[in-house]
Amino acid sequence: MSSVVPLADPAIGAASAGVAGRLMAFLDCFAGVFTLLSLTAVVACGLAATDRLVLTPRLRVAVQSVHRASAVAALGFLATHITVKVVERHAAPQTAVAPFTGGAALAVSLGTIAADLLVLVTATGVLRGRFAGSRRPWLWRALHATAYVCWPISLAHGLTAGREAHPWVLWGYGLFAALVALALLVRALSCLGRHQNLSRRRRGAKAYRPAAVHPAALAALSTRSARPVTGGGPIARAARPAAPGTAAHRPAPRAGLPGQPGGGPISRPRHAARAVPAPLHLARPGSGE
Repeated sequence: MSSVVPLADPAIGAASAGVAGRLMAFLDCFAGVFTLLSLTAVVACGLAATDRLVLTPRLRVAVQSVHRASAVAALGFLATHITVKVVERHAAPQTAVAPFTGGAALAVSLGTIAADLLVLVTATGVLRGRFAGSRRPWLWRALHATAYVCWPISLAHGLTAGREAHPWVLWGYGLFAALVALALLVRALSCLGRHQNLSRRRRGAKAYRPAAVHPAALAALSTRSARPVTGGGPIARAARPAAPGTAAHRPAPRAGLPGQPGGGPISRPRHAARAVPAPLHLARPGSGE
């Protein structure tokens, strides 16, 4: 019973309400800023991941991981930003989904458009495998490229909606724009380098053209190769087998042990004797054989 008493203390309730109020005020001010920061990282890392001039393959994989993690963080901050604005009645619930509804101003509707585009970009990133297996990969590129439209709209929403921005906020937005511009420049240079390499390869492929062969020449060549070779020439021919009973047809004497017929100073066992191959007869040039 004594443990329940401190919970009912008005001082503790007031302190909790004060912490909740300060947290809501902090999120009201900075949830949108964190969303813009994460979206800037998404666009910058997505552009840098396509670079082939500076980054190695391992670094490109790491940048792609940061790109995906930033997209998840941007969705989380966006959900927090919308929830806080709806709870504090700064925007109508339908305004969070459809722009120009619930009496929303142009600046607030710009934020709604940017939020819808961010959800679309993230969904296409998650479903990239489905688009890769289809016959229309250009559709995924077109939908995912809406991030280049989402980012400037969210930047305009952050500058025009809500309270007047501090100078450091303006400097921060300028820094974000510079980072995205640098990433765009790197990607443009990378695409230009790949285009030049592709053009060089195409020119090399066009420069190498094998000579055309006439069908009649091919037919004559095949007919000539099919004719049998007759007559003598510089090409050696194997000798014909000797007739039975001649000296060339008699087998060569085999070596035996000393003191036996056919023996000699050096002899081999009979099972190790090998057949002597018949000598080859080479044709002399111009002999007519």
